[in-house]
Amino acid sequence: MTNSQRLEAVRNRLCQWVSDQGADAETEHVSSKILSESMLIRDGFFCGRCFRTAEYRAIWFIEEDELKIYSHSGSLQCVFHRDEIDAHEEAEAAEESPAAEESIIRMPIRSDDASHEPIRRAA
Repeated sequence: MTNSQRLEAVRNRLCQWVSDQGADAETEHVSSKILSESMLIRDGFFCGRCFRTAEYRAIWFIEEDELKIYSHSGSLQCVFHRDEIDAHEEAEAAEESPAAEESIIRMPIRSDDASHEPIRRAA
C-alpha cells in the first residue's frame, strides 16, 4: 500500500467513525466531513497528520500507524490501531468490488463457418 493509499484509508476510517457517532440524518454529511488537515512535524521530522471535523479532532501517528480521535474538549474518544484500520478498509473494498465473474470479459470464439470469410481490418 502506498503512502497516499494509507492516508486515504485513515481518512475513510475517521469519517466513518464520526458518522457512526449518532449524528442525525440532516447534519451527518457535514459533521463527518474533514474540515482541515495538516502535517504533524516533531523536531523537524514528519510524524503524522492532524485532522479536524465539526465535532472531533484526530491525530494519525505514521510510525505507530495509530489514529487517535479526541473531542474538542481534549478527551480521548477512540484509538484505532493498524489492524483495525486495515480491517475497515478491507470490508469497504469487499462491499464496493463487483463479483469476480462480473469482471471477466468474454471474448467471442471464432467458429469454423466464420473462417471462410475474409478478416476485416480497420484502416
